[in-house]
Amino acid sequence: MDLVRVEAINATLEFPPQLHSSFDPVTFHFPSSRDHAWSRLIGGSRALSKSSRASSPTERLTAFKRACNSLQQIWRSNNAPSGEQSVAHARTYIERLNSILSDESRGPAPHPCVAYAASSQIFVTVTKLALSYYDEHVLRSATLFFNTLIDAEVDGVVDNRLFARALVDLVRRADKRSDETEGRLVELLFGIANNIRLQPAILPAWFVPRATPWGQDGESGASNGAEFAGATRKDEFPLFYLLVDYVHSDGRAGDFARTGLLYLIETASRSKNLEKWLIESDLATLMAIGLGALYSQLGGLTFAPTDESVPRIVELSDHAKEETALQPALGQAMDAFMSYLLFWQDTIDHCKSAEVNDTLLDHFQVLFLEQLLYPSLLESSDVAGGSTAAVMTYLCRILDSIDQGELVHRILHFLLASSPPTGEHMDMSASRRKSLNVLAALASEAAQPSPSLFNLRDLALLGLQSSNRQTVLATLRLLNVVLQRHHPFARALIHTVPSDLAQQRSVGAFNAELEQLLSLGTSLITEPTLDESYENYVADATWVLESRLCIPVSAVDEQKDTIPLPLPLQQDDPIVQGLLTCVENFFTNSVVVNLALTGVLMSLASSHLFSLDGWVLVDPTHYQFPSRGESDKLDGVQRSLQTPTWPESAVPTLTAALRRLVERVRQWQQDLPDFDVLVAARRELLHQGERPQTPTRSRQSPERPVPATGTSFPGSPDPSISASRGRSPHPVNLPGTASPSIRGDSSVRPAESRASSAGRATADALRQRLAMPFPSATISPPQGSETQHETADKANPEAQVPPRRWATS
Repeated sequence: MDLVRVEAINATLEFPPQLHSSFDPVTFHFPSSRDHAWSRLIGGSRALSKSSRASSPTERLTAFKRACNSLQQIWRSNNAPSGEQSVAHARTYIERLNSILSDESRGPAPHPCVAYAASSQIFVTVTKLALSYYDEHVLRSATLFFNTLIDAEVDGVVDNRLFARALVDLVRRADKRSDETEGRLVELLFGIANNIRLQPAILPAWFVPRATPWGQDGESGASNGAEFAGATRKDEFPLFYLLVDYVHSDGRAGDFARTGLLYLIETASRSKNLEKWLIESDLATLMAIGLGALYSQLGGLTFAPTDESVPRIVELSDHAKEETALQPALGQAMDAFMSYLLFWQDTIDHCKSAEVNDTLLDHFQVLFLEQLLYPSLLESSDVAGGSTAAVMTYLCRILDSIDQGELVHRILHFLLASSPPTGEHMDMSASRRKSLNVLAALASEAAQPSPSLFNLRDLALLGLQSSNRQTVLATLRLLNVVLQRHHPFARALIHTVPSDLAQQRSVGAFNAELEQLLSLGTSLITEPTLDESYENYVADATWVLESRLCIPVSAVDEQKDTIPLPLPLQQDDPIVQGLLTCVENFFTNSVVVNLALTGVLMSLASSHLFSLDGWVLVDPTHYQFPSRGESDKLDGVQRSLQTPTWPESAVPTLTAALRRLVERVRQWQQDLPDFDVLVAARRELLHQGERPQTPTRSRQSPERPVPATGTSFPGSPDPSISASRGRSPHPVNLPGTASPSIRGDSSVRPAESRASSAGRATADALRQRLAMPFPSATISPPQGSETQHETADKANPEAQVPPRRWATS
């Protein structure tokens, strides 16, 4: 520690008034001699170790004054302290102050020691010593001392401008060697922000607007006309900028900084000066630029196996080892970005000032949405893949995480190029107008493209038409998030047609519709647990519908005179056609893509904004009931139970697509005699994890019931049967194949051995069947199937269904 550092500390910190009379600014020495000072230090240390703990308030105050005088003497006598002995003495006396203040805080008010600390301004000396020594223990003791004074809530401390200067310098210039020390220092800032939130009257000690120098009154700093929106004003509110510096940090420091900053922004609604300063300062600019910087660090998607359990239907699929079967690893960069975005959300929620909120949202739109997020969407519009999947995955994560209505509206209103919410305040303040003018200048200089030419809906359409599975998957997930969480924008993404109030559907019509849909599934398989599965699906659907009942029918994106009734889908809407095309390609899609597609269809069907007529259910106008003569005296109940019919042209589009899939399966059943056997084996493998596992079987049951056709194949396969098409990592244990433990057991009876041998023979025959190639040309598509599937199969031979060759693992 040299004389230059001491000079810098003295130049930036004010000494207590009682020290100015004896301080020599030329030599940086006080009149007391060095030898006399060290003798007092040694004597004071010895007296401190021998003295007993003060018990009465008078004794505590006497001991506190003695420790304060000793600390001041250390600073006077050691202008260039560097020895370990001086460090130890300083740490001892600061700890002595903390101990006395801790004892005093346990007793009732008044607290004379805290009052003396405020009047003597001992905190200035503590800050000087903490900055003079590169000692973590001294810094930690000084931090505890300031924290105790803040919590004491005594006049003359947190409302003292000199205390504010000492604390700010301590946090700004301290040597932060560890995360713990950094967290303790930022906690001091949080404590002050919390006090300002609870007592806005202390704000003038920390906030001096109009660039007023420290130590002058706020009224003396007249404006020179050089103010402009977005100006950096660290000298006016250093506490604020210190919190901004740590707002990106992890751990305790980041948590304290973000919460403290929220408290200061919340206080703006009770202080016009602070509100004006926040609008004109670079708060919104810093927050928007920081968010954009974190977004710019996001790279492409990476896919690595995780510890999370993969659904068995995905694990056993043909595409289990492809990227579409794994959740993308977004990494720490995405975590940091989402943490800061959620801080944005909290800021908008906590800020009670409408003008500060509007300023933040304007900067969010111009500096982040218009100049960064939208250009990244525009540049990634590559139908062959590229970075489209990554950008849409990031956007999906953003929309899935935030709940703040104004923030969501800004994002989706801009990206969908829909009409922004009207109602700009005509009586906005001059500061707000100044901020808008500067922001408009920034926007004009950037000259970014507008979503009116290419918006999020166009990107979603390109994603559905992409040949890259990862892009299709990301698009479906994005559509699902908008349909599930952000209902007011669903119609801007999927178009509807104006319609009158739909007719009521009778019970008989409902039963007829339900019977039609159920027949599509039951015509293919006979599942013993079909009723149980149906009950589970009904329970899930009921929960989804009940959760939608609490959603208010909002007309945010509608005209005021339009009631947002459930409207029918526009059948020729390209996105609707893209979803139906994905349904047509159901057998060539990967399992994960089909799961995402099912989620979109369920969200669309359960939405209170979209009618089911025309795509899931028959339009009631096409119902044809049996003609009734005049003598027919059916009452209302009997008429409601009548089952209607409808022409083939009135079949819903989704139902028609499902019919074509069913016809294709039936064609395969005709061309492959053992098709049901192979499907049943696959189903048994899929459900083996749901059944209790028995370690060994000591006896084979002589009579075992044979399941119905389509559920299993003759011989009742073991649950571990594998009929995968060449990519399942699991061993194939076919019917009758004994496990290693059974084959090695000498107690197995001869009858069981013969049965096991017969089973192994059957298993060998089945393996030969699975490995037998067959020409795909022999399987002709059913009539009425789309020609686009044939074109897709020719373009991608590996995607033909069924595959050219069935093989075991």
